[in-house]
Amino acid sequence: MIRVAVSIMMSFVLLVIESTIVMAIKDYETIYFDDYSLLATVLALNFFYTFTLLTNIKLWINNNYEESDSQFNKL
Repeated sequence: MIRVAVSIMMSFVLLVIESTIVMAIKDYETIYFDDYSLLATVLALNFFYTFTLLTNIKLWINNNYEESDSQFNKL
């Protein structure tokens, strides 16, 4: 549940970062999101990107703790 909430927040953060990069490259002062379907697509892509990253980090942490616990129990 926490991963979903963090992914939603990070998708908006990524949208702002991506918009800032586009504004800097193309010399725009503002960006108008007139097509909501494209905006929803970008938010969905950012959400799934951050969700998969957080899932991989969680699995990596769980695997590392299991390995360290098993090595500690062998002593």
